[in-house]
Amino acid sequence: MKKVSYVARISLIIILISFIISFGFGGTRLANGNVASASGEQWMQNRMIAHAMGSVGGMSYTNSYEAFMTNYNRGYRLFEVDLMMTLDGKVVAKHGWTKKIQPDLPVKSGHKPTLAQFKDALIYGEYQPLSWEDIVSLMAKYPDVYVILDTKETDIQKVKAQFAALVSVANIVDPAIMQRVIPEIFNPEMYDAVMEIYPFPHKIYSLYKTLASADSIVAYVKAKHITAVAMPVSRTIVNPTLIQRLNKLGVKSYVHTVNNTMMMNGLQEIGAYGFYTDAPRGPDKLLALLKNGDRSTTMPLLCILLICVGIQWKYTRMSKRTKNRLKVTKYAEE
Repeated sequence: MKKVSYVARISLIIILISFIISFGFGGTRLANGNVASASGEQWMQNRMIAHAMGSVGGMSYTNSYEAFMTNYNRGYRLFEVDLMMTLDGKVVAKHGWTKKIQPDLPVKSGHKPTLAQFKDALIYGEYQPLSWEDIVSLMAKYPDVYVILDTKETDIQKVKAQFAALVSVANIVDPAIMQRVIPEIFNPEMYDAVMEIYPFPHKIYSLYKTLASADSIVAYVKAKHITAVAMPVSRTIVNPTLIQRLNKLGVKSYVHTVNNTMMMNGLQEIGAYGFYTDAPRGPDKLLALLKNGDRSTTMPLLCILLICVGIQWKYTRMSKRTKNRLKVTKYAEE
């Protein structure tokens, strides 16, 4: 019974959060239902980000050539890519050193392969892995593409080495490509290290690796004139007013990873500007679904909420009755 009551409580909390998000906090919006359009930085005209190069064949996190081409053809122009360094010091598109999506990597999970080993191991047996050199070549071929870098490393010396390698490769092809590269910054120390290597004109302060308070986040982006913040959905629950505070500074919030349009609508209601997504739809189709700020899910969520409240009330009463019976039995035995 305690287990059922616990589940009911958790369900109630989840539904309460979902209901609040769906109903909305009244984020900054235009009459047509879209969040106020970005001004200044061209890359932020894109509200949808293809997460890990976007989904392909129903698969996510591939960071593959096929994912890039599939999602470019869907209409994406803003791509996020996960980057790591190989054993021989080359930067490649990879979320983590695991054989899960590259079963033919000839190394144990957690160990680094060489660039050649990485390139020879197809992703899910069919998709081509990308090196940073490959990505730079794609950016040269498609000059309307911007790439957001999730570089994973937090050790400052490794960060410097990784970004030095990124800049060196891009300079060989075309130094101007770096103007379309947007690093995710995880903390103030990383900001200083990255900007020392290259003065990136565009940055995103990414919150998924930090426990920084909402006050410190707002103060930091204001001090550094950062124009965009990336955050997981959980941050919007922990700090429910953070997005509104960033909006007042003119800072756009991109939430990750969101594939459900109902959730997108709810987050848009509280002021979220854009989303990292694996959704198989193109950005125009997703935006069309969000255009009117559909609240058709509010009533179903309210009904579920009331059901959960009823379940919680029922099992709370049953629990109290059981405790009372136990007390009566105990006193009788004494």
